[in-house]
Amino acid sequence: MSASQLSPARVKRPEFSPKRRKISKWFFSLVMLGVIGVVFLAPFMWVISSGFKSQEDIFAGLVPFSWTAFLPLNPTLDNFIELFVEKGVGRSLLNSFAVATIEVVGALAVCSLAAYALTRMDWKGRGAVFGLILVTFMLPVEAMFVPLYRVISGMGLDDNLWGVALPGVASVFGLFLLKQAFEDIPRELDEAARIDGAGHFRIFFSIIIPNVKTALATLVLVKFLFSWNMFLWPLVALQSPQLKLIQVAVAHEVDPNSLPNWGLTFAGAAVAVVPVLLVFLLLQRHFVKGLATTGLK
Repeated sequence: MSASQLSPARVKRPEFSPKRRKISKWFFSLVMLGVIGVVFLAPFMWVISSGFKSQEDIFAGLVPFSWTAFLPLNPTLDNFIELFVEKGVGRSLLNSFAVATIEVVGALAVCSLAAYALTRMDWKGRGAVFGLILVTFMLPVEAMFVPLYRVISGMGLDDNLWGVALPGVASVFGLFLLKQAFEDIPRELDEAARIDGAGHFRIFFSIIIPNVKTALATLVLVKFLFSWNMFLWPLVALQSPQLKLIQVAVAHEVDPNSLPNWGLTFAGAAVAVVPVLLVFLLLQRHFVKGLATTGLK
């Protein structure tokens, strides 16, 4: 056999058809999504299922590990009944919902108006003002608890749900998000509206807001999530037991001086996550649409 016949150029390699390549890519993507889904959902499913278990059954399937850890083989509603009837967690849910509603509505109003002033109105020092606002975003929230508490106490809002919610209305993240969205809207639309006699409020409500629905939906999702998951600030600002927010109420079920009732704790965690899922399901159409499309309508 000659040397030319042994050269790599003459060795035939297997060729895959486009259809086979597409199937292999689809199979690989499906496997990766399955692995990622298991990694993220397994702890969540264990917490949910543990809420329907008795104290003795919660850790039964972990050592040695078994698939029964993710399924309540002997389901019971005792944890949820105790949570709502004896612990009064329903009131904590209403408190958290009230605080989250105030923060979301207030942040939408304040951040959208501030973003309009920073992007559509010409005034000296607006860049410096925006820079100073961004600097506050770098400060840890815990460092501002003492001055915040002094402010709300001076306003007579200590141990009050309004005192917990009002500091969250001024959202630096919301301002930055809406400012970037407002800047993507061409200024030619503003000029055309001014020719027709429109003022700032007409431009704001008729041109700007309809074109930033995706950013507004994102702000609602993020703001509601952060407000609902607040723990340290409500723990500092509220002293009355009837004003406890859901995260604080769930944490207080863990008594360091006695054996923790993990079934009750996991049931509270399951109840606390339901409103977040509902808000996401309601707004996912706008959120996904914003990821799939770009530009103005």
